Amino acid sequence: MLSYPDYKRCLINIISSVKGYYRTPFEYPTLSALDKELGKYYKNIVLIVLDGLGSDMLQKNLALRDFLKEHQSCNLTSVFPSSTAAAMTSYYTGVSPNEHSWLGRSLYFKEFHSTIDIASNVDSYTKVPFTRTDAASFVMPYETIYQDIKKSIIGNVQPFTIAPKRINIAERGNFHKVVSDFSRGCETIKKICETKQNTFTFFQWDEPSHTALKHGCYAEETADVIRRINNDLSMLYGSVTDTLFIISSDHGMTDLEDEVKLHQIPELSNCFVIPPFCEGRAMSFYIKYDKRADFERIFQNYFSGDFVLLSKRDILSKEILGVGKAHPKTLDFIGDYMACAIGGKTLCYRTLNAKPKPMDAAGHGGFTDLEMEIPLIIAATEQTVKPAKIF
Repeated sequence: MLSYPDYKRCLINIISSVKGYYRTPFEYPTLSALDKELGKYYKNIVLIVLDGLGSDMLQKNLALRDFLKEHQSCNLTSVFPSSTAAAMTSYYTGVSPNEHSWLGRSLYFKEFHSTIDIASNVDSYTKVPFTRTDAASFVMPYETIYQDIKKSIIGNVQPFTIAPKRINIAERGNFHKVVSDFSRGCETIKKICETKQNTFTFFQWDEPSHTALKHGCYAEETADVIRRINNDLSMLYGSVTDTLFIISSDHGMTDLEDEVKLHQIPELSNCFVIPPFCEGRAMSFYIKYDKRADFERIFQNYFSGDFVLLSKRDILSKEILGVGKAHPKTLDFIGDYMACAIGGKTLCYRTLNAKPKPMDAAGHGGFTDLEMEIPLIIAATEQTVKPAKIF
């Protein structure tokens, strides 16, 4: 089944509810179920994002009474592309990919005439570090929700962020803690919640995605990771008070059937102005003007049933990337077309100087419900201190 981003019930709306709680400006609607619980005014708000934990993966890898399933409130959608770069930047900012323009893992920057992996700031093909500057942060800087929360009228609110070393979270109004494993992250949350001040904690973890990429969404290795995360969170929940836990994901994942190497299809690659980029299941193309009709025909011949090909006009008019004013770089990164996955295949393109990379067992970025649907889990602890309401 297919699922499309609903910007009235997606991960951005979690941030709107959180920002509304702290009385800071927000752009998108809030979530009534979350607003109801936030209205009880907890001393500690903890938002946990588990990379790749789609609703289907949650349901099929845990038992009915396990902590995460027991406290699931509803399903939401990811943003589009349903990728880590696009979704996590929406968590950091509270706005859509259309507005922040961090659309995918690998983006072509005309400013540097280079395609760059934005998380690691390396050339997407050679993997040589792009040392001149952090390309994405230089070209598309953004303000974080932590900067707003720090100034909340609730007073004395300290935003914390927690992540493993391999995830880069800059300190912009937040106090950042690096942890080596998930259980250490939970221990850090417990210590934060035991302080006397009001706190907002954002905990980002790169599982179960990291394991699913190697073994698949429903492999025993992936299920084991999810169960251990579930057990750690259950123990954390039972060890603190005056805390509201909000747990969700950036996107879901789907097991991959095949990787199509576009550089091995000359009639198609001859249409390209530059190598395609973004994500394997949400790929952007710049096409020679006199080859566009040929490109559309050839693409449909090869990929009908696996991908839908959308023009730049289609993407903008249908607001697939979200509403609000488009960032100038968004138009660059869409290209002339985007190939959006609706089946089980992923795309890749290798230049002559590219390092070989094995196919992942699972992927994300497309329009399937496995990738787009994510859980909203709300778990409220006992309140031992009568909170003061803010009007």
